[in-house]
Amino acid sequence: MLAFNESSVMIDLDAPDAHTVISLLAEALHIQGLVSADYGKQTWTRELEHPTGLPTKPFSIAFPHADAEGVHQSALAVAILRNPIKFQNMGDPDETLDVFIVLMLANKNPEEQIQTLRNLAMLFGQPEKLVELRDLTTNQAVTAWLKQELLLN
Repeated sequence: MLAFNESSVMIDLDAPDAHTVISLLAEALHIQGLVSADYGKQTWTRELEHPTGLPTKPFSIAFPHADAEGVHQSALAVAILRNPIKFQNMGDPDETLDVFIVLMLANKNPEEQIQTLRNLAMLFGQPEKLVELRDLTTNQAVTAWLKQELLLN
């Protein structure tokens, strides 16, 4: 079961860079006891080697994550950014993308991670869904919307 709640959502986040967003999301998961204290560092290290930016339309998103080590319970954390930040493109690491939504995954089970990524990719292959999510204005609304869209209830 994927843990996801209002404490894992950051709306209108004003962050200077990808490293900061990853650190903040990992800290939100750590405070809830879902990941270890160094999950943010693990995720950032992985991000540098295996970028997670996706060139979706009408704006790009990113799915930073690390290996199952350090994950106590599978979870999701989300940041909707005030201004875009730079992530490298997953499919072309030489390309930099302006990312507006960051979805951090923490999966205890590698097969579960693949399925979660597939579900998210299918959802966000629909431009109108990205706009819907970005336009939500409360943590409660984001949580309810993602739970419904990802069938997490």
